[in-house]
Amino acid sequence: MELVNIAGFVICAVIVSSVLSKYTPWAAVLLPLAVSAVSIFYLLPQIRLIVQRTQQIFISADRKYVRLLLRAVGISFLAQITAQICADAGQKAMGDKIEMAARIMIAVYTLPLIGDMIGLITAFLGE
Repeated sequence: MELVNIAGFVICAVIVSSVLSKYTPWAAVLLPLAVSAVSIFYLLPQIRLIVQRTQQIFISADRKYVRLLLRAVGISFLAQITAQICADAGQKAMGDKIEMAARIMIAVYTLPLIGDMIGLITAFLGE
């Protein structure tokens, strides 16, 4: 049900933003930022649940791998949000560059994990 509330809020904000863009373009650029912040605050209970469960996983799993995966998830969220803000501001090309940089950073951070996985697979297959 929370998604319906957020979707309705965002649709209303899009309508207001389209009207504002005709009269005050600077406000139309700031409105998506405000909507994003309000949406994140609205989702804080779910984010808190994710953090709690991640802490449980962190305690029971190898910290090295969990840390790598959390970095990758954090990079992807940050890049996606930033790219969307760039696209909203009419700078899709800059948003695309941010997404490309994020993919490269994720690849770099997860290389040790991939190497360990390949090592486990080859050890399992006996090669």
